[in-house]
Amino acid sequence: MADAAFHPIPSSRGRSVSARGAFALRLKVWTTRARLDQQIVTGRAWHSGAATALRARQLSDPRSRQLLARNLRGIVAYADRDGHPLFSAVVVDRAAVRADREAILGLAERLDAEDPVNPRGIVLARRLLTDGIDSPLYNRHCGRTVAAAIWEISDALGDDDPPTVVFDLVTC
Repeated sequence: MADAAFHPIPSSRGRSVSARGAFALRLKVWTTRARLDQQIVTGRAWHSGAATALRARQLSDPRSRQLLARNLRGIVAYADRDGHPLFSAVVVDRAAVRADREAILGLAERLDAEDPVNPRGIVLARRLLTDGIDSPLYNRHCGRTVAAAIWEISDALGDDDPPTVVFDLVTC
């Protein structure tokens, strides 16, 4: 997000926003990021307003993508380690991660690449990593494989125009 401070922030009318307006917009985006992410996932045009445009740019920022890729690699490294940690707040389904490790690592490589991506795919990838209840990375009773989730994320990353109605990737 620090990188975004050096770029003009578009308004909904196509003009740049003043410094005070930029701060207010960033604050609004920070406080409503979950709602904005949901709007991006469900097909709201991410370039339709200043808040969604800024959130989309934050999600697609190279640093954000690299962090997401590093976290995906971390899940694979965790699953590959022998033994269990003494204490962990998160229970990774090691068998599911090991079974689809190549798909996870492939997604990490794609996120690290400089190719443009659709922010919808970034939101779905973040949910895959953070939703402890509905993600096949953590819930062995999910009914979806990690590979199937990764394929949907990959498709979403390449979408030029997100659909208006979307099946939520990690809803199991």
